Parts: sequence; structure tokens; C-alpha cells
Amino acid sequence: MTAIQEPTIKTTPFDDLIADFNKIRSLYTVEEPLEAFKLIIDQEVMISLILEAHSKIRELFPSERLGLEVKTDPEIANWRSLWITIYTKLEVDEAVAKLNILDDSWWLEAKIAAPKNDLHISLEWEPNEI
Repeated sequence: MTAIQEPTIKTTPFDDLIADFNKIRSLYTVEEPLEAFKLIIDQEVMISLILEAHSKIRELFPSERLGLEVKTDPEIANWRSLWITIYTKLEVDEAVAKLNILDDSWWLEAKIAAPKNDLHISLEWEPNEI
């Protein structure tokens, strides 16, 4: 008696892209997911950067909320870029120092290694509840 083999499921590059984007959505609060996904499709190199950024950011900002959003410039037609935002309650000096460490230890080299992308990392401050 021969064993019945389960058919192997082949994934397409688009299926992989969707799976990666779903993973990104589990790590970041994604504003306007459809717009973010369109930008990622246009610049697939961003996927690995966004995923790697999460672990690098967590080393310095272990519990901050992380957002991912598409920003536009009203003065430049069709200009769109993707921003990872670190929402923090740290003092300004401490947060900026940590962002500088991230830049120096990983981000600047990663950005140079993948030059054709519009991914950026920024800080914003969460309001302190009184």
C-alpha cells in the first residue's frame, strides 16, 4: 500500500509579500495599510529593513509603541515615503541619544546598503498622563 502524499503548496512571490506584510502588521501599528502595502510593493527592499528594524529598535526602545505610516509632501507631486515612528515617553535627550545609537550601530549602514528605498525612522512623544 502506498502512502498518500499531501500536495505541496507552492507560494508565489506575491503570497510571500502578503505574509511578510502581515508579519509587519503584527509588529507595528500600520496607518493606512493599503497605502503602506502599495509603497512596499513598489520598493520591496523595504520589507527586510522594516522587519530587521523592529528587533534593532527593541534593543534600545523595549516597550515603546511602533507605528508605520505613509507620509506625503504636498509641495512635491507623487512624493511618498514610509516612516517607522517610535512613540516614547522618554525625556527628549535620552530618546534622541538612543535614536543616535540606532543610527550609528545599524540604520545608517542599512540605509546605504539598500539605497533605493524611502524608509525613515523618527521619534514622537506620547503624552504623559497626569
